[in-house]
Amino acid sequence: MVDFIFLSLMMTLAGFIDSLAGGGGLITLPSYLAFGLNPALLLGTNKMSSSMGTLTAAYKFRKNIKTKKNLIIILAVLALIFSALGAALSRLVNPDNLKFIVIIIIPACAFFIINKKYLQSSALKQIAENKSARAAKITSALVALYDGFLGPGAGTMYAVFLTKYCGFDIVRSTAIAKILNFCSNIFALFFFLSLGAVNIKLGLIMGAFNILGASIGVYIGKRKGEAIIRPLIIFVCAAITLKYIWDLVC
Repeated sequence: MVDFIFLSLMMTLAGFIDSLAGGGGLITLPSYLAFGLNPALLLGTNKMSSSMGTLTAAYKFRKNIKTKKNLIIILAVLALIFSALGAALSRLVNPDNLKFIVIIIIPACAFFIINKKYLQSSALKQIAENKSARAAKITSALVALYDGFLGPGAGTMYAVFLTKYCGFDIVRSTAIAKILNFCSNIFALFFFLSLGAVNIKLGLIMGAFNILGASIGVYIGKRKGEAIIRPLIIFVCAAITLKYIWDLVC
């Protein structure tokens, strides 16, 4: 019973952080292992519960998207296609051999967040609508490819790159990022389900707690905006970077 309560609390916390900054997997994966979940079911079960939270965040952030529906549909389709391509590539090249990429990209995201003049250099000036849309499409495709291939920090990358290169404010970028992150995750979830590599009952139960955390996160994010999202993204970037440095060294 104590283990179940602990896992439920961790899933709620992960949903909260993931809804605003990404990186919830840093909490959910070790929590599932500590709970005693069969490692063979770990990734699939985690994908189910986290996808439920991400979808909830995307729905609750919908009024902050402020982007043409046609563009959102195109971005979502690109995320689906390129995440599938990334998953296919991961079967040809061992992702573990490319973890150093995370140590380069994630600190770069933190740099943009910490140094507002770099993050806002695009947002502060008027960006032509067609240029912004083109940058969003490129961002969706490249980050989804990375998400399907390797994964860690993809939600954070979506938010940072959409802010930097598309001229969106960080709350709007976070809202769009939730949709794209869900789309790039859903392929992986169906893949794990097809293999029977998901504890569906546990995934659904923990998904409910992830939804709770995501709902709280979006509620606070809408009211605090950049004041809460910016420091959380910096924290997540630091945590992911340290984890992968540790993995490479040890």
